[in-house]
Amino acid sequence: MFNSLSSTAKALVVGLTVSFLTVSCADHHDTDDSETTVNQPATVPDVQQPAVEQPAPAVPSEPEAKKFNDPLELASFTGDFKQYQAGDTVPAMYRTAQYTISKWQLRKLPAPSAGSHWTYFGGSYVLITDAEGKILRMFSGEIIYR
Repeated sequence: MFNSLSSTAKALVVGLTVSFLTVSCADHHDTDDSETTVNQPATVPDVQQPAVEQPAPAVPSEPEAKKFNDPLELASFTGDFKQYQAGDTVPAMYRTAQYTISKWQLRKLPAPSAGSHWTYFGGSYVLITDAEGKILRMFSGEIIYR
């Protein structure tokens, strides 16, 4: 079988055989470590490095939006061609009795906290503070169909 191969193929087979034997012998060679460095796995030092301290996360200047389980609760909404989110103040018109929702249970809204009430603004139900009209929570108008 070896006779039917070309001279290039024979040289390749012989070279591979010699390489294999060299590597195999190097694994069992006891006197010279320079040959075994090819096949030895990298060693891991036993000394543990001190942990690098991570900087503390920056404290946001604005309060983070609360994450609720209700998919109809909004992080923001658009009303009167402006984007509103928690902490913004609604226009004075939406703080009047005309827009105040007194029967919030019928619209399936959560109970307002002390010093706040629900109003309807921009197709959304918005919980605002009584004194300043600051937005506390927002729900999609779809909540009524729940």
